[in-house]
Amino acid sequence: MTFKEYKRLDLGIWLLMIVIFEGIATLASNSWFAAQPVVISITISIVSAVMMRWSWYAAMHAIAGGFAFCLASGATVEQYAIYCIGNLGTLVSMILIHFWGKERIRLDNVKRTLLVIAAYTGAVFGRWGVSLIFDGSIETLKVFMMTDIVSLLFAVVVIHLLARLDGMIEDQKHYLLRIAREKDR
Repeated sequence: MTFKEYKRLDLGIWLLMIVIFEGIATLASNSWFAAQPVVISITISIVSAVMMRWSWYAAMHAIAGGFAFCLASGATVEQYAIYCIGNLGTLVSMILIHFWGKERIRLDNVKRTLLVIAAYTGAVFGRWGVSLIFDGSIETLKVFMMTDIVSLLFAVVVIHLLARLDGMIEDQKHYLLRIAREKDR
């Protein structure tokens, strides 16, 4: 398998996972917490992992997570725009990746946590920014912050669990080269 084929396959698997699991999580949240302003989303988790693996390709996953959420929740056209475009705010975490480097983030619990917090904050402000086009307000920002707070906690746990598995939140080119070197020894 070539690197290009591996990359396409890996990105496709993560894309499939975000669509399926975001849909399931949304349906479950709507069923279990129907009376509560809480959303359990895996978008922040998966986008954070894909950013570490493939950098900017995570944009596809941010959009797909928003699309799956909207599809599963019976969203309006405005909500599709808010979530699909607003989720691109997660990519603000790329600033941390640029300054710290993927390897330092992969090896440091605090940096991993800050990466996820930045993705969450970027998504919240991204969604809010798009909502302003549709008469959003400061109250809308508060709603986005509070409904997704459980998703933030979930994402932090997921990223730390993935970090324990070799190569899961590692730049994939670096990972494959590292594995090849270890194999040659």
